[in-house]
Amino acid sequence: MKTMTKILLLCTALSTTINAQPNNDQDMDGVPDTLDQCSNTPFLDEVNANGCSTKTLIFPEQRDDGSLDIAFGYGFSNNEDNIDRNTQYTSKFLISYYLNDWSYTARTGYFDSDDDRGMQDTTLKIKRKFRLTKSLKVGLGVGVKLPTYDFVGNKTDFTLYSSIVYYPKSSLSVFAGATHTFVNDEEVNTPLQDINTVYVGSGYFFTRKLYANIAYSYVESKFTTNHAAHSLMSMLFYRINDKWFTTLSYSHEIEDELHNALNIKFGYSIW
Repeated sequence: MKTMTKILLLCTALSTTINAQPNNDQDMDGVPDTLDQCSNTPFLDEVNANGCSTKTLIFPEQRDDGSLDIAFGYGFSNNEDNIDRNTQYTSKFLISYYLNDWSYTARTGYFDSDDDRGMQDTTLKIKRKFRLTKSLKVGLGVGVKLPTYDFVGNKTDFTLYSSIVYYPKSSLSVFAGATHTFVNDEEVNTPLQDINTVYVGSGYFFTRKLYANIAYSYVESKFTTNHAAHSLMSMLFYRINDKWFTTLSYSHEIEDELHNALNIKFGYSIW
């Protein structure tokens, strides 16, 4: 069934009472209940003439079969606390490999500001998904941040990752996660500390190609003199075709409106 027809059906359902015409097409897949051999199929699943799913939504960047993606991104961030460096532009490169419940990711980048430029740190990450139920998944991972950013005292850091994703229905996701980074950098002027990060949010597939989410994050600074950042984040994912995809992400610090970031990324699935 075509996506536009499903969207129109959803709008119609929301504009009427919940019990209106309850026996015509209860799962809204476009196949009348009298002919539907698979009742209660998830909304936005593609179905055949019998009303049975032929394709199921897959959360972006969490595929299960062996696949390799590369992506290039560009963006900027504002931090008006830093004099002569309040705007920083970044170019990023990302490569990810997915096999069964494992994912392997390498990420690096280049930054440019008014008074400095150079390589960002390079991150390597391995993550494993555990399927507790059909709609509940937990992820655990480890990462290493290599000191490719050239500054005095920069050392290799290590990170532990944890996440959980729950699908009330295939088009809707609720997720949360936490990380802990062991900071090994040398203290030059300011005492340092390990970094804790927590986030929680929800996402929705508007079509099989279009996904969006919104989340809240709490991120500690490695500098003990800096306050933790409370931010709202949003991401828009669009799969252009079987090979190309793009994401647009934005973050805004709640307690300090001078801090925000915007990034766009284009990716290609090699296989």
